[in-house]
Amino acid sequence: MTISDDLPAGFLGIAVWVAILFACWLAGVVWRALRPPRMIDEAATYQLRARMRRMARPTLLLVPAKSPGFSKLGGLPELPLGMAWPQGDEAPPAFVAQVDIAAFRAHGGFDWLPPDGRLYVFFDDARNGAADCGKVIYSTSPPGRAVSAPAGLPENRRFGERRVGFMRFTSLPSWDWLDEDWPDASIDWDGFDLLDECDFGDEIEHRIGGYPSEIQGGQMALECEHLHRGITRDYAAPVPDALRRASWQWRLLLQIDSDPAISMNWWDAGRLYVFVRARDAKRGDFSKTVTITQTH
Repeated sequence: MTISDDLPAGFLGIAVWVAILFACWLAGVVWRALRPPRMIDEAATYQLRARMRRMARPTLLLVPAKSPGFSKLGGLPELPLGMAWPQGDEAPPAFVAQVDIAAFRAHGGFDWLPPDGRLYVFFDDARNGAADCGKVIYSTSPPGRAVSAPAGLPENRRFGERRVGFMRFTSLPSWDWLDEDWPDASIDWDGFDLLDECDFGDEIEHRIGGYPSEIQGGQMALECEHLHRGITRDYAAPVPDALRRASWQWRLLLQIDSDPAISMNWWDAGRLYVFVRARDAKRGDFSKTVTITQTH
């Protein structure tokens, strides 16, 4: 008697189909690994470069300050007199950063922001996933002394302090922002000088303005518009033109990275992305920001 004599015919049939499916999957993996990259011809490459130049935006990397000023990551907020630490759903929200708008607008390219004032950014873990999990306070009043952390603020949300300055770079859109599907395409980037202006090196990417450095795929401007409207995106359906046009208003106000040096970790080395609509920010309204979180 063989082993197959003890097995029902139906089981053997399933086993054969499983083996066939596995072989097909393995062949697909090998083919994708060995196939030559999809080429983009010269005309398409020229059009892509021209489009990326038109869409390029300035971005400021937050770097350790040579001459410490108001702007900083972590520590305790220097709130104006009479302004209290905001409340959270279950615990006090974490203080993330404070920035002087005039200080970084001096680097140019941020005409969608008011000319001066200060921003205070907090994050509420209990609301993670909601549009308003990040809270941005805008004030033109003089900053006061550092406010003590409220009781109940979790230890893992008490960050070290780093005063920051600003280093200008150029930011280019990702394939998702371009609505293109060329992740493995062979593109001739030789002589495309903007790439050098976009190289952040090994710096941790705390940034103001420009395009986000996404950990996961997807165009965040569309995600912002859906979150702002309180609707769930149907990825299988085309995006309505009106919604897509509305999404063009969203600007990256602040990207905050995980940063071991100041004990700032967003889950598994993730990031916070705080967005605001240009027309709102221009008039000093930061009450409708959208915060997106991503992690590895």
